[in-house]
Amino acid sequence: MKKIGDSFKGIIGGFVLIAVAVVLLWWNEGNNVRNLKTTAEMGKNYIDVSSEKVNSENEGKLVATSGKLINEEELTDTKFNVKVTTPLLKRTVEVYQWEEEKETDSSDNTTYNYKKVWSSSLIDSSDFHNGGHTNPTTKLYEDETYTSTDVKVGAFSLSNEQVLTLSTKGTVSTFDTDFVKELGFTAYGNYLTNAEDINNPKIGDYRIIFEYNNSSEVSVLAVQKGNSFVDYVSSADKTINRVMDGVLSGEEMINVIKKENKILKWILRAVGIILCAAGFGAILKPISTIAGYVPILGSIVGAAVGLVSFLLGLAVSLVVIAIAWIRFRPVLGICLLAAVVAIIVLLITKFKNKKQETPVTPVENANTPVQETPSVNESEVQNTDSQDNNI
Repeated sequence: MKKIGDSFKGIIGGFVLIAVAVVLLWWNEGNNVRNLKTTAEMGKNYIDVSSEKVNSENEGKLVATSGKLINEEELTDTKFNVKVTTPLLKRTVEVYQWEEEKETDSSDNTTYNYKKVWSSSLIDSSDFHNGGHTNPTTKLYEDETYTSTDVKVGAFSLSNEQVLTLSTKGTVSTFDTDFVKELGFTAYGNYLTNAEDINNPKIGDYRIIFEYNNSSEVSVLAVQKGNSFVDYVSSADKTINRVMDGVLSGEEMINVIKKENKILKWILRAVGIILCAAGFGAILKPISTIAGYVPILGSIVGAAVGLVSFLLGLAVSLVVIAIAWIRFRPVLGICLLAAVVAIIVLLITKFKNKKQETPVTPVENANTPVQETPSVNESEVQNTDSQDNNI
């Protein structure tokens, strides 16, 4: 009975999941339209300029430029005496901790498993279902980011906000061993660790990595202001201020942004559909829970509930997407609505067919006399055949 009660409680959570999915899907479609308008607008307004000289005629315009990344400043992490000549240096501190995983089987039995992981954020073990898995509550060292104050691309200076967006593909592998030893750390490849054996660490051990920017050339897409850059704000109220590795034209950078927007759009669509389906699954859960008390029926109903939940989640998601697009892209919106109608018609048709296919066993009336088939004389049949042949 407790399972049934819990499943009914989950109905509220199901409605919450559906509401979150609807909001996410609606925002995503609106955001996608704004992104499309922004990239189209940038494609018309940007100009490619040389980074060798600042041209005052381009003041306030959206410019695309590329060139050698110039920086002479050495950044230092004083905590661990790490020094690198780079525009950007990041320290990431990971702690070895317990992580709880929850699994629920087809019979609605829940088990909790625990594994050890490296994590840069502290995992709260006070909410763990089973005891004996305690994580540290504080970090001795936090993540840190260091930036240079004088970074240039040719004759242009990058703002601090732009420097923070630079890639960090370089990794520090050389350390002041005597300095870190006094802190209780040793160097192991690209990491500093206080673990006796980094391949077999203990809960609470630290693993620290230092990553930095090692780009030789970069490209910038932003509004020129003096010898530096500021954000480009589109008519759709989207902000663009990008720094990318390598030498790219304005068109190539815009294509990169388009690709990123497309990936984000489909990821959020998938998340929205999954949330919506999960919401309907929670709402319909009592049906499969009750049916679960009958072994064979439980698995069949459970599978059916899962399928129906997915189809309902997909249908609702497509409706939301279609309505959102009707406002901006009527043709696509109408096509999506047509797809939803097709799914609903398919569901109704399958339901009706299953109903019609249900076999009905005829019941014979015991009082109805059984009529016997009259016997036919074999000789009469032969005579008839011979007459037919003569004709």
